[in-house]
Amino acid sequence: MNRDGTPATQAGAHPFSASTTIKFNSHDVNGQPVPDADVRDITVDLPAGFIGNPNATPKCPQQELYTSDQLDCSPATQVGWAQFGLTDYLPLFNIYSKVYSMEPPEGVPAQFAMNLTGLIVVLNAQVRDDGTYGLTINVPNISQLVGIVETRLTFWGVPADRAHDEYRGICLTTNIGPIGIQCPTDVPRRAFLTNPSNCDAGPLTTSLRASPWADRSIVARGSFDHDVRGNAMEVENCDVVPFEASLDARPVSQVAGAPSGYVFDVNIPQDDNPDGLATAPMKKAVVKLPEGVRVSPSAAGGLEGCADEEFRLRSAGDARCSDGSKVGTLRIDTPLLSRPLDGSIYLGRPLPGQLLRIFLVARGQGVTVKIPGSVNPDPNTGQLSAIFDNNPQLPFSNLHLEFKGGPRASLSNPPVQGTYTTVTELTSWSGKTVTSNSTFNITQGPRSLVFAPKLTAGSTDSKAGKSTGLSFKLGFSRTDGDEEFNGLTVNMPKGLLARLAGRTLCSEAQAAAGTCGEGSRVGSVTTAAGAGTNPFALPGRVYIGGPYKGAPFGLSIVVPAVAGPFDLGTVVVRAAIHVDPITTELRIVSDPLPRILEGIPLQIRLVDVSIDQPNFMINPTSCAVMNVAAQLSSTLGKIANVANRFRATDCALLPFRPRMRLTVGDRTHTRGGDSTPVSATLNMPVGNANNRAVQVILPKTLAARLEVLNVRKACTFEQFKAERCPINVGSAVAVTPVLRDPLKGSVYLVRHPARRLPDVMVALKGQGDAKALSIDVTGKVTIPRDLRIRTTFDTVPDAPITMFRLNFRTGRNAPIAAVDNLCTARARRESIAELAFVAQSGKRASARQRINIAGCRGTSSGRRAAGRRGRRSEASNRAR
Repeated sequence: MNRDGTPATQAGAHPFSASTTIKFNSHDVNGQPVPDADVRDITVDLPAGFIGNPNATPKCPQQELYTSDQLDCSPATQVGWAQFGLTDYLPLFNIYSKVYSMEPPEGVPAQFAMNLTGLIVVLNAQVRDDGTYGLTINVPNISQLVGIVETRLTFWGVPADRAHDEYRGICLTTNIGPIGIQCPTDVPRRAFLTNPSNCDAGPLTTSLRASPWADRSIVARGSFDHDVRGNAMEVENCDVVPFEASLDARPVSQVAGAPSGYVFDVNIPQDDNPDGLATAPMKKAVVKLPEGVRVSPSAAGGLEGCADEEFRLRSAGDARCSDGSKVGTLRIDTPLLSRPLDGSIYLGRPLPGQLLRIFLVARGQGVTVKIPGSVNPDPNTGQLSAIFDNNPQLPFSNLHLEFKGGPRASLSNPPVQGTYTTVTELTSWSGKTVTSNSTFNITQGPRSLVFAPKLTAGSTDSKAGKSTGLSFKLGFSRTDGDEEFNGLTVNMPKGLLARLAGRTLCSEAQAAAGTCGEGSRVGSVTTAAGAGTNPFALPGRVYIGGPYKGAPFGLSIVVPAVAGPFDLGTVVVRAAIHVDPITTELRIVSDPLPRILEGIPLQIRLVDVSIDQPNFMINPTSCAVMNVAAQLSSTLGKIANVANRFRATDCALLPFRPRMRLTVGDRTHTRGGDSTPVSATLNMPVGNANNRAVQVILPKTLAARLEVLNVRKACTFEQFKAERCPINVGSAVAVTPVLRDPLKGSVYLVRHPARRLPDVMVALKGQGDAKALSIDVTGKVTIPRDLRIRTTFDTVPDAPITMFRLNFRTGRNAPIAAVDNLCTARARRESIAELAFVAQSGKRASARQRINIAGCRGTSSGRRAAGRRGRRSEASNRAR
């Protein structure tokens, strides 16, 4: 109430006094009221926001109250007075007592005490743990030597005020009360009581609980939100309550892009004028950090999260968060306590829709304050906004937060030097909002980002043709001063291939979802994310799939994004594997790498891919110096071309024993002038060096049909690539251990602007799972003066081909004809081809190969043909 006895309703004001009257059930014994039961414990819950400052007066030492001859403390420590209606005392309320502010024992934030006819009554003030942080007064173990029928307790709003002098010290006697004289004190006038600043709370409710000595389980309850005159106890005029606040934010390190500890100070100057209005407590803080200050994935190593049941927001006692969830420390300076509250900052375990949560826990002098907060990262930029709402209605002058530094710091600095501003909105319980801007400078590190990534690549064993126990590793990395990765294209060396036979190609749906089976796994990947020297490593797997984005094969790189307490789902990066149709070189083109997940910038520093499935990779059989070349792109559009030298070794140790069988003719195409089929079958033993060039010179017994080889009838290269050549002159099949099924295709004559005769081009197509694979083999055709047809395949890819068969057809589109009857002894004798082979290793082989002539009578092939004709004739006769 006010000095004049009217209700003190001004928000934030310091009322003249606050009084509470408690009556206990009683009955009459010989005209004397006797309580129905002796009260043991009384607990009073004051409205949230109504506070008392125990530092408003000096404190009485415990020994002074209990050992003083006067059984009393210094008048300077008095904060109020009480009246009691006791059994055996008439009239009621003839017992008075002074209320003193005591030096509290450990674990009690504030204590008050009074002398009741030689008995000490203690009042312990505590801060409630129900989330409201209102004040509770506990009066424990009241003596049974007195029977309390009624009590009235009055606390002074400003204890040193002269208006209270007649109730102070010796001026207030036990049996008479004030004796009409003044007992001033020389301590400064400081406010002890302060009204709440929240005008939206409605009537202010005070709750009471009391238990008797007879049975402590019995609890009498009561509450009131009106004064003795029936007026609702609520505050008003919150708009005039002052509130000035600011926030200062700064990194510990000034190095651009580096992990850093961060320090935040919320400052709210407190007005200690007892005749004015108190500063309103802070209800809400919204802190928007500068863009570029990001959560660092590097912090995830060993990081844990504190669960709600461990935080115990609305439970009594301290939080039980683990040390692994601690990310910083805090300190709270409050005018209510003689020492600051110290505590810890914990990372809260994520909840659906709340990825980043911060728990503040401060402790000291029997007070534990637990404040939850959320941190909302922008899903596109990662800019952080922290929100702490419904904070305790308790005053503080400084809230100091320090987030851990070092390589595992939770935050990382902006990537370049500059001045950065934190914008904060601070809102009081009175409804007033102030905006605070705080700037800091990043003075070390790059002034602008570059893009100079590094590449490492190569086989674990350089031996030519090696497959068993071979792995291929590729890694690319960047520094904090580099722009972030976007994507990459890798050009593999010629002849460095993968053995798909025996692998199950992952389906498109599974590859996209990251659910490929073990049968399609070909390797592993490690992705290091985060700023600084200790980025967090995320393991993953690499799977081979079918056609993807126009390429015959694809990769599905699957990385579970699980870091510390965070599970951001499964990251799937796809890549297309293109196969050069001429050289079979592999070109791998990745989709863009993820940059941000749920607002957390990944800051990918390193990606290490290991293709380590047994017998999957095959080294080249050429020992020429080559490169693993990559083109890396950044998120800001820069391109970096990087390469690693690659060279196989021990090529000379590889054997080279090619074998070719040539066959011409059939039972109806051996006469001179007729077109004749020609079949060439090349067999290569496993483990040999691969062919680089093959030349076949046909004998004079075979001639080119110029009407077919006429360059005007051959198709253009564009038609060939578009698969629109109107005429094919044969077929081909290739068997390779690289693929599960043979490659098959047609043979075409294709014009070349630099040559008189068209090239023989074989368009091989993959079968089965590799149906999108296309390999083109080119043979250059020349007919020199000796008129012998020379076909040179000098761009044979460095690929293991165990069998290759080329068949030229017969008929009007046949390219080859017999000069004379092939079945004559002379023709058989002269039908010798000349063969030349060059290995990828540089070895050479040559042979004069007698051509097998089929369809001639008297030869084994002729007799077989005659037998077939006889059986068909006999069957025909039977049919007649």
